[in-house]
Amino acid sequence: MAAILSTQDRRSITQQAFRDKSVRVYLKKQLEDRFKDIYKEFITSFDAHPVTQEIEGGARSTNISGTLGGVGNLFTYIGFDSGSNPIKPLRNLLETYDIRYNITKDRIQITIEVPTKEEVFLATPLPWAMGRSWAKGIERGISGFGEYLVKNTRLARSKSGFAIQTDSKIRGGRFSNTSYMSTLLNNYYKKIKQLENKTF
Repeated sequence: MAAILSTQDRRSITQQAFRDKSVRVYLKKQLEDRFKDIYKEFITSFDAHPVTQEIEGGARSTNISGTLGGVGNLFTYIGFDSGSNPIKPLRNLLETYDIRYNITKDRIQITIEVPTKEEVFLATPLPWAMGRSWAKGIERGISGFGEYLVKNTRLARSKSGFAIQTDSKIRGGRFSNTSYMSTLLNNYYKKIKQLENKTF
C-alpha cells in the first residue's frame, strides 16, 4: 500500500527541491515561456487589427476598419505626415515588459509589468491636438468627418498628401468608433493576471 504523505511532509519535500538551483531555474523558465506565449498572442492581435493595418498602410490605404464608411483612410483622416510611421512608436512601447520573480522556500510567483493604457495614449498623440490621443479617439470618436476632403491625387496643402479638412461641411455621416487598444490591453492584462495568480 502506498504511503500517504502529510501536508508537512509534502512541504518539506518541496522545500528540499527548491534548494536545488536547477529546479528554480526550470520553474522560472516555465513561467517565462507561458508569459511569452501571452505576449506573442497580444502582439499578433495588435498587428492583425484593422486599425493597425490601415494606418500602417499609409496615405493610400483603404478604410478596412470601417470607421470612415469606406471614405479615404485613417492615415489621412487623422492627419499624419506623409511618409511617417505612427504605428512604430506604439509597437515599440507595446513590446516592452519587465518580469520579476518572488521566490520563497517552497514556491515561486511571477510579477509582470507591461505598458499601461495611460502610457499607450501618451504615445499616440493626435498630430493637430496637443494632449489628445488618436488611439483613444479611435474608440471614442474623432471629429471632422463632415469636413474631410480626400483626393486620389496629391494636395499641396495636405500634411498626409491626399486629404485636407475644409472650412465648411462637404459630406454627411460621422466617424464610427471602434474598439482598439483598450480591448486588446484588457485581454492582455487579464491573461497576465491569471498567470501571476499561479503558484509553482
